[in-house]
Amino acid sequence: MTGGAQTMQARLIEIAKQGDIAWFAANPDRRIRIRQAVAQEFADDIGASPVGMTWFALVLEAQPGARIRQPIALPIGFAIDDMDDAALFSLFQQAAPADAKALLSRLRTTRLPNA
Repeated sequence: MTGGAQTMQARLIEIAKQGDIAWFAANPDRRIRIRQAVAQEFADDIGASPVGMTWFALVLEAQPGARIRQPIALPIGFAIDDMDDAALFSLFQQAAPADAKALLSRLRTTRLPNA
């Protein structure tokens, strides 16, 4: 990827992260959301989604200001709009590796400044 494309991609990822911040501010009773994943937003290259599926990002807020994102491939047309936190957390439990689950647990128990 060229420098300009990398800069544009970094901006798109930052917009997605700012969207997460705004979403949790507007939905203070929620601790998890699902949205379309942004290309290359994850540290590991997740590659193309499997045939018939598309990548989503599960965004979990462990405490105010402390969030983790987990990629998950779901079938194209999968209805995500009406999923509550319990259903989304169930997806996280199925998709997340052990280290992501451990990180969420640590973030939930660690007292962060300004939290």
